[in-house]
Amino acid sequence: MKFMVYIPSSLNSPEFEILLSKSQLILDQKKNLDIIICGGGKDYACANNIFAQPKICKICKKNTKKGLDKLKGKYNLLRTPRINKKKYKAPSNLSSSPYKIKKLNIGNFDIGLSVYSSYINSSRDHDFQGYLSKYSLNKLYSTSLMLNGFFKNYITMNKIKKIILYNGRHNHTRVLVRVGQLNKIETEVMEFSGDGESNKGVRSFYNHLPTDIKYLYYLIMKNWDISSKSNKCDYFFKYKAAGRLIGDKASYVLKQKSNLVPINWDYKKRNIVYFTSSQDEYSALGGEYDKTIYKNQTSSIKMIIKDIKKHNKKKNICFWIRCHPNLEHVFWDYNDSINQFQDPDNNIFVIPPASPVSSYKIMRICEKVITYNSLTGIEAVYWNKPSIVLGRRVYEKLNCIYSPKSHNSNLKLILNKNLKPKSKNGAIKFASFWVEGGYRIKYLTGSMRHGYQFKKESLRLAGMEKWQYYIEKFKQLYLYNYIISFKLSKILKRFIK
Repeated sequence: MKFMVYIPSSLNSPEFEILLSKSQLILDQKKNLDIIICGGGKDYACANNIFAQPKICKICKKNTKKGLDKLKGKYNLLRTPRINKKKYKAPSNLSSSPYKIKKLNIGNFDIGLSVYSSYINSSRDHDFQGYLSKYSLNKLYSTSLMLNGFFKNYITMNKIKKIILYNGRHNHTRVLVRVGQLNKIETEVMEFSGDGESNKGVRSFYNHLPTDIKYLYYLIMKNWDISSKSNKCDYFFKYKAAGRLIGDKASYVLKQKSNLVPINWDYKKRNIVYFTSSQDEYSALGGEYDKTIYKNQTSSIKMIIKDIKKHNKKKNICFWIRCHPNLEHVFWDYNDSINQFQDPDNNIFVIPPASPVSSYKIMRICEKVITYNSLTGIEAVYWNKPSIVLGRRVYEKLNCIYSPKSHNSNLKLILNKNLKPKSKNGAIKFASFWVEGGYRIKYLTGSMRHGYQFKKESLRLAGMEKWQYYIEKFKQLYLYNYIISFKLSKILKRFIK
């Protein structure tokens, strides 16, 4: 019986260090282990390399070897094959629309969602507006198609007892989750999420993606059954409000001034705040996440504003749209379209992503909070605010937020000036899982702030490789994605008109 660890990239930390640590633990137990790494090569594209840049691929492979050399024990090393462009070809209409690509499946493999996830992860091009979107999507699809064939054949030819990988959302990893499920092989999907204090943040999700709402709810409740059932985990919310690093590598509130409110904030009026989320981050999750009462976040804001104007004749309601700070550098039209809602004459105000206004200050002094997918939805519960969540998040099952089933029921909640906050218990259960629900893994050291290590050694890029990688990422994000894909699409659109 074999164990299999899939390490497709060495560019993400602590993903690389966690997978190496897991591999070493298996080797310590003298078990039969296959490690599969990315073969890379021409036309190979993944979430880190959406335009298939050869130098990014080369740097990644070199760093992967550096990490593998630190493993002690005997294992079998396999590489994914090169891509045959004729054999692994994307459909001609692949990039026609996000809606259509999300519906593409191969058996039980949601290949379209995995490709979409990888593309918008780097490009943030939610609606395929970019000139290079088709180019990138075709390469991501071909790569995923090749991996589907490779892993199906590999599983058939080998008696694999367990599959181990990280995250599983993107085009180069989701395929393995689905192959494992199809063949009824235990598949451990590993994740990391710090809690700001103990960093006891390695988690394992078995036979499910970490975003699976029902499964995640099961894990939260399972953790709660064995937890202290107290609010000792509430520092999770306090740390986030203070700008401390929790699950992200950057805090989104450090640029904000802790007590700053908008200059035209009127304490005598009913201030209702809609905290937006990074719409592109949730668009590729699919399944339960697409079962919402609104088409998307922008549509929900548009419909809410339309009806608030009808019911706000006395202008005693101020409706604020607080744009997520993570959207500051998103230049695509879907993000800029939020600005169209600015309408001071009707007490509709848009707070831009880069604004120094404090998100947590206005959360605490507003009447109620509305969110789509933002974590703010559960944070508002902790800070004793009525929280209306219009998208899908696991905390909808924790009896702590309002989850309307129609636009009319949502409007009633918004207009109800006596709407009460729900119990904080659900927020504490949520925090308890992120604080206590993980585990530490041997060989993984370091921290979110100072960098992670494997066996107390850093695997981060250094020297010329580091600068070469920065140059290639600059090309990816600014030359290809911004100048060519975004700017050129605008020019061509104007020219065609």
